[in-house]
Amino acid sequence: MFRSLPSLETERLLLRKMTLADAKDLFEYAANPEVSKYTNWNAHQSLKDSRYFLNVVSERYKNSQLTEWGIVHKADRKLIGTCGFVEWDMSNNRGEIGYALSQKYWRQGYMTEAVMVVIHFGFKKMDLNRIEARCQVENIASAGVMEKVGMKFEGILRQQMLIKGSYWDLKMYSILRQEFFDKIG
Repeated sequence: MFRSLPSLETERLLLRKMTLADAKDLFEYAANPEVSKYTNWNAHQSLKDSRYFLNVVSERYKNSQLTEWGIVHKADRKLIGTCGFVEWDMSNNRGEIGYALSQKYWRQGYMTEAVMVVIHFGFKKMDLNRIEARCQVENIASAGVMEKVGMKFEGILRQQMLIKGSYWDLKMYSILRQEFFDKIG
């Protein structure tokens, strides 16, 4: 499924496979420490870092491994973020999503739009029953995205991950297939 990852489209966004041609756009936002502040990756220091990430993602596509879509802003015709599945537990029909977005596009509903279409893909194409997402406790904006798409807060996973030299407490959110389809009608 992930080798021939289909493009997903919303009113303002195109989610598609990323390529090395996206390196400049990726670096533009991934070099910003504010964007990487609540992620498990460090801000990119050079275009080389962005190319390395894109090569890793390309290998994942080739090997049919789980990975992210690139988020392209249709009007600006540029890569502005990533969104996709970071975990897929097929035996329990459960997946986890992750995402990042250029600071220039924050607080305009873009990530909510992208997450909605990725959740829809997960329930329709991956046959998931449950989709989860986690964020650092202080990451109010990410928690807001999860709530806007209908995810329910389940609790705090104390010191759940060692990231950038510290143990992070993470908020856990989820949405079930039935809840999602009840919400969208």
